[in-house]
Amino acid sequence: MIRTIVLLLLSTISVKLTIAQQYIELPLWPEKAGVEDYADALVKVFIPEHGNGMAVIACPGGGYAGLALEKEGTKFAPFFNEQGIALIVLKYRLPKGRSDVPLSDAKKAIQIVTAHAQEWHIDLNKLGIMGASAGGHLATTVCTHAGTSSPLAFQVLLYPVISMKEELSHAGSRKSLLGEKPGPRLVKEYSNELHVSTQTPPAFIVVSDDDKVVSPLNSIYYYEALHANNIPAELHVYPKGGHGWALNDNFIYKQDWTTALKKWLQVLPGN
Repeated sequence: MIRTIVLLLLSTISVKLTIAQQYIELPLWPEKAGVEDYADALVKVFIPEHGNGMAVIACPGGGYAGLALEKEGTKFAPFFNEQGIALIVLKYRLPKGRSDVPLSDAKKAIQIVTAHAQEWHIDLNKLGIMGASAGGHLATTVCTHAGTSSPLAFQVLLYPVISMKEELSHAGSRKSLLGEKPGPRLVKEYSNELHVSTQTPPAFIVVSDDDKVVSPLNSIYYYEALHANNIPAELHVYPKGGHGWALNDNFIYKQDWTTALKKWLQVLPGN
């Protein structure tokens, strides 16, 4: 009898895990399969059972030298789906000094979401982007390098790299994105605090004051630029936590920042 009950419990857990992990996977560049590393780029799409039209494209970090695809990507699926928000996790190609590669993949991901918006029940006026660490740099690059207007409605940034200035940037991210000795023009082009405009979307930013990997000043300067351009922004600076906490339970401010984000998403213009 006990054995039967245990087996039933295990079966139930297995089913729940299977359901929780269901997603649609699409290559970004199917037409370029077999060419260089294009096959590495893809999106994993987690669609909520009862969606509200909102969607977030998640850009995981990893210093532009790797990807924390699960920690800063797929693990956020339940968090967003429970709010009726679709999550699209972007596995972008690593730049290896090719500065335009991650942005090219992010733009392609937006195109894919646009093409499938009706099928995935996504309101393109409620499409945002999230980035953690170096993924935050990619997210803010999309938000500040879209020409006259951004195609995105909001941005969520976790302990982000923002600047490529040597005294401020994360050295590993800068080297991987721009190469060993980038010129001043390239550094300026990808120092995103310098490219905020009145068309940049609203931002929710969370950092730890004691982050020794990516200076929280990246976020401070970005917030100042947003404020100067009258872009609505919410910035949370917690005294402890370091870097890379994502949804880790041992980050003592997890409940604080996730609750704040939920509220912020609820009151965004258009919701």
